[in-house]
Amino acid sequence: MATVGISTSCFYPMQTEIALRTAAEAGIRNFEVHFSTFSELSDGYIKEMRRMLRHYGAQVHSVHPFYSALESAMFFSDYSERRFADGLEIYRQLFHTAARLGAEYLVFHGGMNIGKSRVMVSQDKYIERYNMIFECGRKFGVTLLHENVYTHIAQTPEFCRKLIEYLGDKALFVFDNKQARRAGFGSVEFADVLSGHIRTVHISDCDREHDCLLPGRGTEDFIAMRRAMSGGDDNAFWAIEVYNDAFNNPDEITLSLNYLGMKLSEAEKSKFTKS
Repeated sequence: MATVGISTSCFYPMQTEIALRTAAEAGIRNFEVHFSTFSELSDGYIKEMRRMLRHYGAQVHSVHPFYSALESAMFFSDYSERRFADGLEIYRQLFHTAARLGAEYLVFHGGMNIGKSRVMVSQDKYIERYNMIFECGRKFGVTLLHENVYTHIAQTPEFCRKLIEYLGDKALFVFDNKQARRAGFGSVEFADVLSGHIRTVHISDCDREHDCLLPGRGTEDFIAMRRAMSGGDDNAFWAIEVYNDAFNNPDEITLSLNYLGMKLSEAEKSKFTKS
């Protein structure tokens, strides 16, 4: 059964702990925590976050590090292996932090494919290094998830297919329907390609004028999207991820979560079977 919640990034640039508290006081209990700076990874900060989670009876399902913008240079440039080794050490600490919060997943943007930050290593080398980062996370009980960010190499279904072909069950994803739209792909089309390999969904709605609305305020077919998924996707965490101009108060997000949960229940009750 799918779980619905939000990313604390919905409240950005509100400080992360205040965003978590604000959402929890509105009755939201399931989170992706988006860290925004180095001090938020400190031991004292994480202890306070854990205390807050216990107080509200809340759960962190996934962690999104601010290091995402550096992943292309850290892991996939043509510089020496030294930088990759240093990046791996940074992510070892991130996996440890995610585990302390009880998170099962860590979100990964991967290599960019535009401008001077484009991926420099070969596709085979990319997949080899990705596998090494994945294995690092597994030692902490945290699973690395590649997101289909539209400015990055995983923006296309073709690349995601190759990741699945090479890594099999270790090729797991954050599916972001907003990012799929921005890359020129339909949500259902992209979800179908990733079917069986989706563990977190960054979800939003859209209409002709807006590509990032709260679920229930646009025309996205959430039932069709859910039906395009199968297997391990059944227990995926669906996190509303919108910008702070998409709502005026947290109660609007709570209503949107109720709507999303209803649509996912409808899809699951239909017992749709992929042909």
